[in-house]
Amino acid sequence: MLPSPEGQASTDGHAFLSNVGRLSHDFQQVLLSVDHDLSGQRDAYQPAERTNLLSSLQADIFDFRSPPAPADRPVRSLSDSSITLHACAGPTREAQVVFEAVQGALEEDQTLEPEDIVVMAPDLETYAPVFRAVFGQRGRHRIPYEVHDRLTREDARFYDDVLAVLDVLDSRFSVLDLLRLIDASSMREDFRFSPEERARLTELLSAAGVRWGIDAEHRAELAFPAEPLHTWRAGFGRLFLGFASSPEDTGVFEGLLPRGAPSLEDAALVARLSRLAETLFEVQRQARHPRSMGDWAELIEGLCTSLFSEDDESSAAVRVVREAIRNLKESAEQSGFDGALPLKTVSRELAGLLLRETPAVGFMRRGVTIAELVPLRPVPFRLVCLVGMSEESFPRADKRLSFDETRDSQQPGDRNKRNDDRHAFLQAILCARDRLIVTYGAASSRSRDGASPSPLVWELRETVNRYYQGPDGAPLIEPITHPRHAFDASYFDGSAPFQSSSRRYLHIAEALREPPAERVAIELRAEAREPDPVVSMTELATWLWNPVASFIDKVLLTRFGDSELYEPTSAVTKITALDASVVGNTALRAGLRDDTLREYLGAAPEFPDGTSGTLQRRALAQEIAALNARADGLRDDAAAGSELLSIELGGLVLEGRVDGLFPEQRLMRRFTKVGRKAELAAWIEHLGLQAAAGATRPTNLVLRGENRRASLVTFAPVEEPRNLLDALLSIYRECLDTPVPLLETASRLFAATHNPEDPVKALKTANDELQRLRNRDARLGYAFGSFDPFADPR
Repeated sequence: MLPSPEGQASTDGHAFLSNVGRLSHDFQQVLLSVDHDLSGQRDAYQPAERTNLLSSLQADIFDFRSPPAPADRPVRSLSDSSITLHACAGPTREAQVVFEAVQGALEEDQTLEPEDIVVMAPDLETYAPVFRAVFGQRGRHRIPYEVHDRLTREDARFYDDVLAVLDVLDSRFSVLDLLRLIDASSMREDFRFSPEERARLTELLSAAGVRWGIDAEHRAELAFPAEPLHTWRAGFGRLFLGFASSPEDTGVFEGLLPRGAPSLEDAALVARLSRLAETLFEVQRQARHPRSMGDWAELIEGLCTSLFSEDDESSAAVRVVREAIRNLKESAEQSGFDGALPLKTVSRELAGLLLRETPAVGFMRRGVTIAELVPLRPVPFRLVCLVGMSEESFPRADKRLSFDETRDSQQPGDRNKRNDDRHAFLQAILCARDRLIVTYGAASSRSRDGASPSPLVWELRETVNRYYQGPDGAPLIEPITHPRHAFDASYFDGSAPFQSSSRRYLHIAEALREPPAERVAIELRAEAREPDPVVSMTELATWLWNPVASFIDKVLLTRFGDSELYEPTSAVTKITALDASVVGNTALRAGLRDDTLREYLGAAPEFPDGTSGTLQRRALAQEIAALNARADGLRDDAAAGSELLSIELGGLVLEGRVDGLFPEQRLMRRFTKVGRKAELAAWIEHLGLQAAAGATRPTNLVLRGENRRASLVTFAPVEEPRNLLDALLSIYRECLDTPVPLLETASRLFAATHNPEDPVKALKTANDELQRLRNRDARLGYAFGSFDPFADPR
């Protein structure tokens, strides 16, 4: 029973200390059981002086003081900020709040140095990146910091890369698995790929149809059908065929079609990726079955030699990995274990060994220390910040195995994660000399509804309010609930208890106070320039089909939309409309029918595996057969010809090659539906054919119809085709300066349904289609915003 400063003995004790100090209690009991004679011991600890709320709490804990009666609670000023609790909307806001608090403390107290400050989090892996982002911002208020973590070591990336390779060996070998691996910086130079090379590889792998699996045998081992269509070996085979032939070649070689349109530079790039993949494939073949620890040690060491660089910079890390592998082998030998282990077990044990044997860096080295909250970590700091103290994160769950007998019969010295965290929380409170700041995630940014602090944080709040009170008996500490954004106006107008000193956020807050201005329509306009003297018919059709997209792509040279990196994580389930069009048109141009068509479709990687792919191939083959049958019924026995057209119109030369020419007609087959770009291109070619040769033959265009039937679009001879082409070229010239609002299928639907007596129906139909196009193409949203182009009087 320890005396209190007032000389009275504590009867009930300090409930908060009893809860969080279980580990210290067990340790003290063990010490007393060894030597209970304290007569020769001298207590050198000096209790804290009660200068503020924090030091008073520490003194109460030291004296094991019971809470006073409500009427006897000492009154403290509400301005005492030695202990503050902050509810923030996520880790980023927690880091921003801590940064502002640290910056304010450094400005208020000139004797305080960054080295006097520590930030601790129970989940440093989550919080370290956001603290690097917030504290690492360049500017005149930049605060030096150091993250104390094994993951921040310069050689830690090497350990991660080694473990990533082992994870890939035990995976399905998806595209995403291997693409993540080629980002590793520790690989040998041959296996390192720049961001540009990685982007090109994703395009090639997409064209080759690679999804997952080494080959059919590997898929069968994973209890999937042994189909090689979307495996790595099949994909590499298609790319290598693309080097040896044209990607337009429809000849099937050993069940594969050429894909990718690769260049000589691509050949070297794919060859490097293939060497990396084959190295992994060979090791995976050996690692697919359990092996002894000795065999695993030999295999993993050989893999490290094959894949990783061992230069001077990484030599120390290589030695650590090799030593860890040998330690695992020796542990198995010393324990007499000679059984077979799966790769997953070996990888887990190696990861744990590397984590334990790799020393951390950054603790008290320079600047603010950012570290993990663990027992025995805290040492005295003037300012202590605890972040991530939410209910689901702290104290952390005790994940001992179900058969661990220490779970049910806890003895002093047995590890318990929750008790460890409680003890770490107590130590963090006691090591703070001037201030303690605690932050946690809250579900709501405007109120405490939904806030979920750790039970220990709430116990700390209740303890302080049981021992002390504010003026008029008000609770002394309550959580400060922060707005969702750091530029909230309350940070700068004095209405919030926590103020910000960021000029950047102040400017944003002031801007947000201004009433929103009406959006001004942006007029896209390019510098006046002369068009190229020669225009292809294909280019003209592209510009007229979607002038907005063409202007943004070819004049502004801007890209919209999400990244098109090919990183699928699942199998193909359905051929896309674009892929179906490409496959169908290729088959029509090559004249594939019957067996050759079935062989071609069977080798096309655009289809899914299994029965679904078979049914989709059959449906596509039926449509192709329907188009061929309709075209055969229109043609005669004469051979089809082609002609290169060149027409001079108003200072421009319109060129293009037209095919499908017969004496009495032009007959075309396109695997696309009515009302698409192919129809517009055929119309331009029809006009060009008449303008160049004076021919009066019609153009018959066979397209995809409904219910797997063919549709026929016929263009009859027209009068004055040159005038019509000249009008189209005038629109093209205008589009080069500013895009004309021609909107693909939306404009076509408007023209088709327009009725002067009832214009509303046509506008509604066109706007519905335009909305669908907006959702698909971000360029339309950029160009028009909320503006309705159909309301344009032009």
